[in-house]
Amino acid sequence: MKNCDIEEIYKRYGYITRYNDGVLVCEYKQGRYFGVDIIRNGNSEKTEKIQNDYQKLNFATNIQQYASIEEVEEELFKSFFQLSAFRINLNKRYDLFVKKQMIGLPSSARYSYINSDYSYSNYDSEGIMTFNQEVENLSVVEQVTELLNTTHEPVFVIIEAAAGYGKTCTAYEIIKRMEENNAEILPFYIELSRNREARIFKHILQNEIDEQFQNVVKSDVVLHQIRQGKIPVIIDGFDELLSKDLSASTSQLRDIESMMSTIVNLLEGKAKIVITSRKTAIFSGEEFYEWIRNTNKRYNVARFSITEPKIENWLDSNRLEILNNCNFPISNVANPVLLSYIRNINIDELRELVQNSKNIVDKYFRFLLNREQIRQELLFDETMQLRIFKKLVRIMTEFDIKADNKSFIKEILKDYNKSIFNDYIRNYPKLPKPTHDELADILSNHALLDRKQHDNIGFINEFILGILIGRNLIENKYQEHYPTSFTDIITQDFAYLAISAFKVQPQERRDALWDVLYNNPFPYDNKFKFHRDFYLKNKFIDKYSEILIEEISFTDMVFIDEGLFKNSIISNCKFFNCIFSRLSFDNSGFVNCKFYDCHWTDNSSQRKNDMYIIGCESNNYFDSLLYGGMEQPETLIVEELILRKFIRSASKVNSTKRLSSIRESLRSLDIRIQDIENAITSLKKKAYIVINGDNCFIQREGITYFNRTYNHEQ
Repeated sequence: MKNCDIEEIYKRYGYITRYNDGVLVCEYKQGRYFGVDIIRNGNSEKTEKIQNDYQKLNFATNIQQYASIEEVEEELFKSFFQLSAFRINLNKRYDLFVKKQMIGLPSSARYSYINSDYSYSNYDSEGIMTFNQEVENLSVVEQVTELLNTTHEPVFVIIEAAAGYGKTCTAYEIIKRMEENNAEILPFYIELSRNREARIFKHILQNEIDEQFQNVVKSDVVLHQIRQGKIPVIIDGFDELLSKDLSASTSQLRDIESMMSTIVNLLEGKAKIVITSRKTAIFSGEEFYEWIRNTNKRYNVARFSITEPKIENWLDSNRLEILNNCNFPISNVANPVLLSYIRNINIDELRELVQNSKNIVDKYFRFLLNREQIRQELLFDETMQLRIFKKLVRIMTEFDIKADNKSFIKEILKDYNKSIFNDYIRNYPKLPKPTHDELADILSNHALLDRKQHDNIGFINEFILGILIGRNLIENKYQEHYPTSFTDIITQDFAYLAISAFKVQPQERRDALWDVLYNNPFPYDNKFKFHRDFYLKNKFIDKYSEILIEEISFTDMVFIDEGLFKNSIISNCKFFNCIFSRLSFDNSGFVNCKFYDCHWTDNSSQRKNDMYIIGCESNNYFDSLLYGGMEQPETLIVEELILRKFIRSASKVNSTKRLSSIRESLRSLDIRIQDIENAITSLKKKAYIVINGDNCFIQREGITYFNRTYNHEQ
């Protein structure tokens, strides 16, 4: 261990180093604090003399003797970052988050993290998939935490889920588990929100470091410890920095390249970076993995995709029995907010609820708003409270924001409710009467709202936000206030929130929202139109082209209209008792899907040459009717052609190719669609490739197999 190495570490923390009679001395002079570390070199007399000299100058002195450079790093890290104090703050932050999750629930409610099914894929620094798994009924938190605690290389973890499916809950649980399981690290949590401020991630990161580590260490020390793995970073809501919808095209990777570059620049040493995001095409597309290969950093990527919650994970058998016995539309509650409410209300109240009302959403809102009247002595009735917050949502939609500083939210509340506030004050029964500012302050602390970071205010969850967006639409409020532009001010992201929230509304409200979204010229993509029809009508109204449908369950659905899907892929979906026509799929088909008690309306001779089923399973030979046998000579020939799409030479491998481009290129060689299906399915079963949507990943086993069997360059 060299003194120059010790000096470098001390200088990083702001020390001035010098030698006194051959002894390394590290002085720290910040503000009113003067301290010195004297590095013992074996000569006790010299060391003690130097210590006495500094004590006479009123320095706080320490004599240090280190066994290794790692010990130097560890000592200064613990000393400057004050781990115990930071951990107390982390626990307080977690407790505050849990407390917020209990808002809107009975006082007897207890918080617990609910597991959901998820998929997990791992990629090396060359973008090659090294692991792929579908996981049921286990905790994604446990797997992510274990990965972060046991991996000694830099790793970039991506956790994706649809709106309202637990991204933030997962982020907080990861922080909690890491803090409990590893006393030597300090998790660094960053919450992102869409507001009117500039969304430059590099600046956001710097601001968060300055705020969370204020007056303790310089930012370059924090960045160094991030790279050392001592400060794992959890960035919650990565997609909130994106002002446009990014679910339709992976070409938009360049729009976030500067943000990604900031993250990748940290991925050195033992760095651990975790981001949560709604599902986008960005992190699954060919361009993303090409970008990984082209960066000059070597790190692994772990991608977790959380699926829709299963009701059985939330509700015990007694509550499920109550819902089923009353023929309650149980599919209408597959939302974490409502499931949490049903999970925690008194079981007698649940019986009364399902017997007297099919609209659990209204019951939930009534519970929230009535309790708020008591909690804040608020004299606005339910209707007026909703009216006020629907106005707030309209303005936030116009600005394309989900949160903003409290003063701005209060100004909106005051400016758009002057007459309502005047009536309230005039009829207020007590003295002194509240002012407009006091009323705005009370409403900014409402249970429907939540205090975010940096004193920002936003709606407590995206379910509430989506319900109010949808209510504004079906009550023609957007149309009334923006008669010529309302279809332009509602972004596709906000419209998705409305659809997601209205999935659990009664059919008449779903119909009303569908009417607005269908009969007005909203500039949304084809995938949105599919979700609009499926979730609001539970049937297909439009024709759908060039879309990717993933991880949806279809029950009692009919796919029989000719040309229903064109140039589209249905991937990782489940079908129960559905009816299909081969003529419905024009250059479209199924990948990695499961079919239960499904049937064709037409026979194989009517099959169009460009309809396909790849890597699917069924319980009644539904899928195998299209295959015509496996491992035929043609299959092996096509296998080689497919693998050659990935492997250009012994040293050049493309980790990812689009499944659609593979099929198109093979069909141009006049290869039968059946042989293409057989070959792809065979390669998948052998674990040589993995298929995810329209992306096909070659695995290490596939590269080894190809080089051994077909690569004659070796």
